[in-house]
Amino acid sequence: MRTLKFGHRTIGDGQPCFVIAEVGINHNGQEDLAHRMVDAIADAGADCVKFQTFSAEEFMNGPDQQMEYVSQGQVVRESMLAMFKRYELQSESFSRLFEHARARGLVPLSTPTDTNAVDLLDRIGIGGFKIGSDDLVYTPFLEYVARKGKPIILSTGMADAADIERAVSTITKSGNDRIVILHCVSVYPTPDEDVNLLRVRTLRDQYPGPIGYSDHSAGIVAALGAVSLGASVIEKHFTIDKDLPGPDHHFSADPSELRAMVQGLRALEAQMGSPRLRPARGEAEMAAIARRSIVANRDLPKGHVVAPEDLSYRRPGTGLMPYERDRLIGRRTRQAVGADTQFTLAMVE
Repeated sequence: MRTLKFGHRTIGDGQPCFVIAEVGINHNGQEDLAHRMVDAIADAGADCVKFQTFSAEEFMNGPDQQMEYVSQGQVVRESMLAMFKRYELQSESFSRLFEHARARGLVPLSTPTDTNAVDLLDRIGIGGFKIGSDDLVYTPFLEYVARKGKPIILSTGMADAADIERAVSTITKSGNDRIVILHCVSVYPTPDEDVNLLRVRTLRDQYPGPIGYSDHSAGIVAALGAVSLGASVIEKHFTIDKDLPGPDHHFSADPSELRAMVQGLRALEAQMGSPRLRPARGEAEMAAIARRSIVANRDLPKGHVVAPEDLSYRRPGTGLMPYERDRLIGRRTRQAVGADTQFTLAMVE
């Protein structure tokens, strides 16, 4: 079994899919909006709420780098530093948000982008860390996070096989083998032709821990498909309102979509069932109704040698099965057998 403990939850094979609703920066830098999102995520039935803990000046090298994104139906171009600075939360906010999340039965999670953020999250009792795709190649940071000794969820957007192997090796060599790897495509939203869900199988073949999918596609189909291929963790961006200003709202799931995804995943889990090739519960009654039994197709006298032309095959399937006809052919009847009578072995010598 590929499982690990993440906070108070066990995630992996044989467990309910661990559904992470990614708030990210969709709180727009407003703690009160973040709290409303916690409630909406809990109401939708997800398992985990995830934030991002960062200082924009730490990872941005000045104000000149521009980014272009869609917001409220318009293309916006602005300084990346200014945008991220606008969406920072204060350190104290995370303690309050984590407390709120736990009170609503959610696992609180965040993606740190620097060592101070890691230390902050560790102090407030985070159960594990999420590493975003952008820091998959930031090996000194991976080492620092790994040495905290807590589970790590690792997204693999923009990565090739060597990038993933390097990151996993860096973490394990730092003494931490509790890794969940998420297939991810860092295109927002991800076009259908780039989703590549079969990579879930590839990751399951190559790595022993739980495998999941960080979904940036539109709708919920990809998440359901990933679980059917073996993903045990699904991460989906979440917004309270797709029309809010900001770079991530338009492709994020809103409350109704998140609820539909969770309900779909739970139904899919029930439907996945067992891999054993055996009838489902309730099929025995249907088999009796729908299958055929061997019957005499005419009146047969006692002592008659049963021939193939003496037999017919008709419902219900409560007698000898058609594949058992060789147990009758060539044997003599012990008694007269009327037309349309189901054969039993007791009727022949």
